[in-house]
Amino acid sequence: MIIYSPDLLSYLRWQGSVAPHALKWAIPASVLTLLYRLVLHWVGIAEWSQILPPPTVSETTAWALFTSVLGFLVVFRAQLAYHRYWQGVQLVEQACSVWLNGCSNLVAFCSGDTSKQAEVK
Repeated sequence: MIIYSPDLLSYLRWQGSVAPHALKWAIPASVLTLLYRLVLHWVGIAEWSQILPPPTVSETTAWALFTSVLGFLVVFRAQLAYHRYWQGVQLVEQACSVWLNGCSNLVAFCSGDTSKQAEVK
């Protein structure tokens, strides 16, 4: 288990972080992209417009796609949070009923009668 301290350096720690795993993919991809751009520069094709035709997707279509995907993700996360909330409410309710049952049994089986003290050992 990782013990976190409230200082700023605890957020920059490698142990338990996802950064080393992400860098395993990010660094080779960045190096390949850099090499690709250098080869294009040496060949003489320096601009992307010379390699690919300009995109035909309009700006409004791109925004519509982006907001649709973002809306789907927000709804999915909200639905998951709502489900977890109600699952937590059910667990708290179950814990309260178990405690109530235990306390009820404790009160039911307790007696202040001194004649019954000999039966309890």
